[in-house]
Amino acid sequence: MDLQETFLRKKTVFKGRYLQAEEQVFRQPNGKEVVREIVTPPDAVGILPIDDAGRVHLVRQYRPAIRKITLEIPAGVIDDGEKPIETAARECREEIGYLPKQLDFLFMYYHSVGFSTGKIEVFLGQNLSAFPEQHLDDSEFIEAVTLPFEEAYQQAITGKIIDSKTLLAFLWYKQRVHSQ
Repeated sequence: MDLQETFLRKKTVFKGRYLQAEEQVFRQPNGKEVVREIVTPPDAVGILPIDDAGRVHLVRQYRPAIRKITLEIPAGVIDDGEKPIETAARECREEIGYLPKQLDFLFMYYHSVGFSTGKIEVFLGQNLSAFPEQHLDDSEFIEAVTLPFEEAYQQAITGKIIDSKTLLAFLWYKQRVHSQ
């Protein structure tokens, strides 16, 4: 069965500082034209920082879109000209006050494939070296939290941690590294 749709044209319906929204027209395999609403945020990274004692370093912050305080791995948008691994190191240093001496790529995923182009690359940060303090952007209000990995993992599987990049990072780490 042919599932491929053919892109025909697009119109930007919103352009903000962080994202834009488009109406994109596609031709389906049956010849019918359909309009798809596509959101284009910048690509980002997430970092799972694990220290030598097996503790995970997370951030608590308020997320206005869902009107909740969440517990998440450090993360951020990739700046123009910046490599994802550089963003990972920068965000870890800025958000939790640690710089990983070792950053390993874990996986990449698209966070909402039904309507968004947004992509997140996730890294494992190890051999953490402390910085004196967080260096947050003016609009960031973040609290650094350190937990034993197993305690954080239990919060994830019981629904207390709800952020997708954090859940995926914990599952990956538990299956690939921590279980060995």
